[in-house]
Amino acid sequence: MDGDKVERFMHSKKSEDRVRAVSMAEALPEEARLPILVKLLYDKSSYVAALAAKSLGDCADPETLAAMRARFEEVSDEGVRNDPGCHIRANLAFAFGRLEYLPALNSLRRGIRTVQIEAVGGVPFDTGAHLRANCALALAQLSDRESLRDMALLLFDMTSPMKGRDAALAKLEMRKAAAQAIAILGDRSGAVPLTIKLSYPENEMPEVLQECMQALVALEDERVNDILEPYLSSPDAGLSGYAALMLASTASEAALTLLKNAVQTSYGEQLKYLIIAISTHRSDEARDYLISELKSERESVRALVREALSNSLDEVAKAALRQ
Repeated sequence: MDGDKVERFMHSKKSEDRVRAVSMAEALPEEARLPILVKLLYDKSSYVAALAAKSLGDCADPETLAAMRARFEEVSDEGVRNDPGCHIRANLAFAFGRLEYLPALNSLRRGIRTVQIEAVGGVPFDTGAHLRANCALALAQLSDRESLRDMALLLFDMTSPMKGRDAALAKLEMRKAAAQAIAILGDRSGAVPLTIKLSYPENEMPEVLQECMQALVALEDERVNDILEPYLSSPDAGLSGYAALMLASTASEAALTLLKNAVQTSYGEQLKYLIIAISTHRSDEARDYLISELKSERESVRALVREALSNSLDEVAKAALRQ
């Protein structure tokens, strides 16, 4: 690729040419690519600068990362003017986490607390949510335990000028990222906000609750069975099924008992997910239970068990199906 051609596009007055320059720079050798992307990181168009920040996340060296951190701090001052939509900082934060750049800790701590209100369609809107989400994930990747409090606050942030479901959707991805960050961080204290969220889920979206379940299992919390058991009877079959799968993933005998008990009072999709979850438990006890349910009085149970066992490579299960 001709570096001179990239330079010409980079200095064009047309933003679409400069966007093309970012794409073309990605194909250059690293020694030529990095200086060009750093220059584009300072482009007058925040969109072009954000694209450059995203590209730098794949290739930045220590010297370039230092320039990226300086740019993060620069646009953080008067963010609405310097980085409308927070796209530059969000992409830089992702890069800092991906490349495990420890000197960016203070910048990321600043970013995880950044609220940026802008008019979107004439309505005040917090455009900093995705920045806070990326900062949370980056801080977790950098093992910054001091940020656990901020991650917990993000997990519970449902503030919005909108009402009802729209309010819950407004910062959905941020709350999901917060749960993921708590799991990545691996601090057992993170089980506390996760437990509170799952125990008092009013108005929360199922997607966030599922991330919390997964995070709680990842932290190997000793009370995970107690927290997830109520979800087995949730009217939301998808949420109930996810809880069943998370319990099964612990491979504990106590979790298997909960799943078996729930089968007795479950029907439809909920029952289907329970049988699938038990089949993923991967224990002799789970297999033997499913084999015994081939003689269940309920045809729905027998059909679901046959389907689950048909995918098993276990010879005992295969023999039971043949019989």
